[in-house]
Amino acid sequence: MLRLAMVMCCVLRAISAQGLDAAAFARDLAAIVPQPGELDWRAIPWQAELRTALVEASRVQKPVLLWAMNGHPLGQT
Repeated sequence: MLRLAMVMCCVLRAISAQGLDAAAFARDLAAIVPQPGELDWRAIPWQAELRTALVEASRVQKPVLLWAMNGHPLGQT
């Protein structure tokens, strides 16, 4: 919810700077607000610890997706 508020603040600043009308604002807002199907990943019970994920995966007979990387997730190293 905080992200949405931050996005809205940025959008409102852009509107005041560019003098956009209500129709343009509605179009731009619809383009950045997630659609219902785009947030389905939030329903997945993600695990932060590998051992916990392995135990749960073994219990329900499902695979484990291990995401590992080196550095900052946004590439800001």
